[in-house]
Amino acid sequence: MSIIIDKIKLKSADNRAAFEQWVTDTDYLACHDLASVERFVVSKVTDTNCDYDYVEVVKVTSLAAFEQDMQTPLFQSLVARFSELADVVETIQSDALAPGYQW
Repeated sequence: MSIIIDKIKLKSADNRAAFEQWVTDTDYLACHDLASVERFVVSKVTDTNCDYDYVEVVKVTSLAAFEQDMQTPLFQSLVARFSELADVVETIQSDALAPGYQW
């Protein structure tokens, strides 16, 4: 399994409420229709010294499968709305060491 971590910066502080509503009402729900996505969470950064506002962690079956999902009209519609509100300032791709701890 692979993990993708994105650091996200809002384009404007005024976008905070719209971004959070879009994540919870649209982005999370859309992931059910992306076959490669096993887990997805967006967290608000509380450290005021960071140069980004949110961290997104996506657990996928494989990077290749996720890249295929990225080509779908559904994913492209998510990218379009996301791009209006925020930018990914850094992406980290990794492979998990065993399944890890799950609650």
